[in-house]
Amino acid sequence: MPRKAIQDGSEGVIKAQVRIKAGVIQDVVILAGPRVFHAAVKAAMLQYKCLSDAGDEVVATQEFNFKLE
Repeated sequence: MPRKAIQDGSEGVIKAQVRIKAGVIQDVVILAGPRVFHAAVKAAMLQYKCLSDAGDEVVATQEFNFKLE
């Protein structure tokens, strides 16, 4: 959870798309959600380790739910 989001009491759902080629993250695009979470989501997705049987390119979408507890 980004510090700024905690300070502001921000919550939200981020929808992000990642492009993977030969198991390596090539690109992360934020499709929707509060801007305060964009950098955290991109940083997290760029750390993903992916398995691939082929060199094919794959595009996947994932949602991240940021909620204060």
